[in-house]
Amino acid sequence: MKIKTKPISMFKCLYLESLVGMIITFLIFIHFSADYVRQGDKDVFIDTAQAHLQHYVDSQDEYDGLYQRLSQNSELSLYDYKLQIIDQEEDAVHYCLNCEALAEHNGRTIYINDADLFAIALPIPDSTQFLLFAEKEDLITVSRAWYEDRDNHFFLMLFITMSLALAILLYLPLHRVNKRVNKLLVVQEAFGQGDLRVRAESYHISPIKEIAQSFNEMAEDIETRVKQAHIFSQAIPHEIRTPLSRIQMASDLLRLGDTKNKETLHDNIDNYIEDISLLTSDIIQLSRLNNKRCTINSPQPEVIDLVKLCQKRIEMINHDSIITFNVDENLSLQHPFGAVCFAKLTLDNLIKNAVSYGHGSVEVSLHEFNCCWTIDVEDNGEGVPKDKRNEIFLAFSRLDKSRNLNKGGFGLGLAIASQAAKNLGWRLLVDESHLGGGDLQSLFLNQTFKHSHYF
Repeated sequence: MKIKTKPISMFKCLYLESLVGMIITFLIFIHFSADYVRQGDKDVFIDTAQAHLQHYVDSQDEYDGLYQRLSQNSELSLYDYKLQIIDQEEDAVHYCLNCEALAEHNGRTIYINDADLFAIALPIPDSTQFLLFAEKEDLITVSRAWYEDRDNHFFLMLFITMSLALAILLYLPLHRVNKRVNKLLVVQEAFGQGDLRVRAESYHISPIKEIAQSFNEMAEDIETRVKQAHIFSQAIPHEIRTPLSRIQMASDLLRLGDTKNKETLHDNIDNYIEDISLLTSDIIQLSRLNNKRCTINSPQPEVIDLVKLCQKRIEMINHDSIITFNVDENLSLQHPFGAVCFAKLTLDNLIKNAVSYGHGSVEVSLHEFNCCWTIDVEDNGEGVPKDKRNEIFLAFSRLDKSRNLNKGGFGLGLAIASQAAKNLGWRLLVDESHLGGGDLQSLFLNQTFKHSHYF
């Protein structure tokens, strides 16, 4: 379905919301830091008041000092402060117009008036009187407008610098995310138009990484299903046509009165019917393995003893071929976890394939590594070309004359093995065999107790 209206860009929304959030955060910081700034102003005021009190005491013997001037005048103004001698601390309220108690400092009350000016009465040592120290005016506020204040300049430059830095830091990752999302949309559109081979790039940023991996897994699954459906639609009629033709021919011969070996013809008809029955069973089995709804209801997973599993499957399959079983000496007591029926299905088809296309020698080897277990099934047959190794896991695949109906089967064994292994989280690979010319079919098993991911 086409999008009729152009949606708002996620990149723009995230970027603008981040900038707005940053501005709001800065304003909230300024608001809540006002108390901290106020406390700093009070500390400076107290230090200044105590310094003037000490100066007053030290200047008792000085001519025309602070002590003498305050004694001659009831009030003395110094820059933006005023000093006054009072008899009681409570008198500070009368001399400080419109003052209210603000805080306590060492048992002394700090007052503040309507103009946010401080005042305090400090006791004079060796005296019953108090030195009233009060702010007269805020020189910075009176003499300068807000836009001329250096402190305001500092905070403004700090805000601008932080805004630019954070804007750049936000822009770069958001731009990358937006770019990768757009690439995913392009890949999705191409896949939707029929290009089933297209895949998303691998990223290292969450959740883009998970989205890309999920899409690739979905695309891989859909492509496999479409290929299998295409193969099934072409191969099934062809596979059935041959035994049906032979049944028809045997039936026509039986209708002739002088036909000899009628019992043999009846046996041949039974064999052809059995071939169709086996083909039908394999198709149904592969279809169920491919159907995820069926795998959800699969048998409960359990611990799989690999040594016993391999031994039993070899004993069941071993006929004329010589099947050798090798076990890693350093095999631990740990075991994989999964549905045993899928494990049997996988191993059976691998061994049967090696027996069918080998020249009498098959070797099964069980190894354990830090990351996984491996089961290697090798034969001494002709082998599969490197460029065809991925195709042998497709349904009804027959790559050469040695892999035809004369060998038995319909080319579904490895497809069934591959899907059963996939349902277990295992992996199948094909390589060269050391037996000479044949195939090495390696089955990689997830080491559940050592790693949480599939190998």
